[in-house]
Amino acid sequence: KASAQVTGYQIKYSTDKNFKKNVSYKKVKGIKKSSATVKNLKAKKKYYVKVRTYKVVNGKTYYSAWSKYRYLTTKAK
Repeated sequence: KASAQVTGYQIKYSTDKNFKKNVSYKKVKGIKKSSATVKNLKAKKKYYVKVRTYKVVNGKTYYSAWSKYRYLTTKAK
């Protein structure tokens, strides 16, 4: 759910359930977006995803804790 008190969201995704390897990040600026598209994922592969909010105050970025992970499987090309 969007909150007016945040600057945006950060998405962390990996093929490793423990997020120890193959970890990538994507920042979503703005609070009006409720979804994001991540490109260049491998087909028929399971990805684990976490999300957290961030806020920029006087040029410094503050992050919330990461959400619990969820997983998804990409479709075939």
